[in-house]
Amino acid sequence: MVLKVFCRTMSADNRVCAERFIRSLAVERKNSLFFGSDKMAGVSAVYHTIIFTCRMQGVSVLDYFKRFFSEIVKGRRDYEHLLPLTIGLE
Repeated sequence: MVLKVFCRTMSADNRVCAERFIRSLAVERKNSLFFGSDKMAGVSAVYHTIIFTCRMQGVSVLDYFKRFFSEIVKGRRDYEHLLPLTIGLE
């Protein structure tokens, strides 16, 4: 019921955008059945969340992961400042 109300109040462009993101998440959910364990399905969900966040914010996924892991190797542990928007990529 809430989804129906939400969809009626969205513009057509927003619905298309939302549907595009939901479709890839549905495919990921199907694929997670074959990861072998709940832990690996969780790891995959985290990576996909980061990838979709980068895409939505217009940040290069490869550049983000390069910067993220180089900061982790340096010993940085303030994770709230290592998000795609706060890590300092342009």
